[in-house]
Amino acid sequence: MNDTRDEFNKSKPEHTLETLEPVPLVRVLFLAFISKYPDTAGYDLIKLTNDFTEGRVEISSGTVYTELRRLEKMGYVIPGKAKGSRRRKSYEITEEGRRELANLVKQIELRVETVLKPLVKFVRSG
Repeated sequence: MNDTRDEFNKSKPEHTLETLEPVPLVRVLFLAFISKYPDTAGYDLIKLTNDFTEGRVEISSGTVYTELRRLEKMGYVIPGKAKGSRRRKSYEITEEGRRELANLVKQIELRVETVLKPLVKFVRSG
């Protein structure tokens, strides 16, 4: 057992993860989309997610609006200009939201490099 652990640890980069808490992927997606496409509305996020994942991920409107309220309360997004004849509420990312997005992307990169790539290598090594 110890030999396996040593072999696994050899391939790990020098940085370490303080915790291995889950990265909120819906939050990352929404902040990224709102950052790239200002004045994004909830319906837009459903379509963007579907298009981005080529239909592999479908997000319900309940998930979208719950997360948007959460992002607004956290100060990561603010309401933008109402769009169209239905006056859909749209959102813009704040500076704090941009910092959070950058932090989440770093967390994803770190997990890919320190956990996921070594895990795939470990499993494939037989």
